[in-house]
Amino acid sequence: ARTTRDKRCQRERSSGLNAMAARAAAAIDDIDAAFDGALGLEEHFLAAGYAEGTVRGAASGQDDGRRLGCDRGRELGRELGRFRGRIDMLNALVAAGPAPRHLPERISRLLNEAAATIPTEPPAPQDEAAFEAIAELRAKMRMLDAWLGGSRLPAVEPDLSF
Repeated sequence: ARTTRDKRCQRERSSGLNAMAARAAAAIDDIDAAFDGALGLEEHFLAAGYAEGTVRGAASGQDDGRRLGCDRGRELGRELGRFRGRIDMLNALVAAGPAPRHLPERISRLLNEAAATIPTEPPAPQDEAAFEAIAELRAKMRMLDAWLGGSRLPAVEPDLSF
């Protein structure tokens, strides 16, 4: 009778141990699941933060680019307007003068070339040919200043690079 009872106790013990082991394994699985969830949250928040940073960075970059473009465009427009005004004034002086024949041919030709070079529309930032034409216009205006008795242009050209 004792052996049956011992066997039954052993089975109960082993089934109790198995139940305890199963509960311990479930607890470990719960802890692993909790840590996996925490690691998943970290990855989720990193991805969400990166996406939000990308959106905010793009908006900030557009604002900064717009501000820089307006500033550079204003400088370029002011410079071209000053050139246009000076060329128109010189043409008016030549036309009003009693003897426009006294104006050397080189100055007259340069004045007409400079007037034709001034763009009527603002150039696109990617249009290198337009900016090269503006650089040539600056050179022509410096030559006009030198021939007419002195420079009225700033010594340093504004930096209009983007």
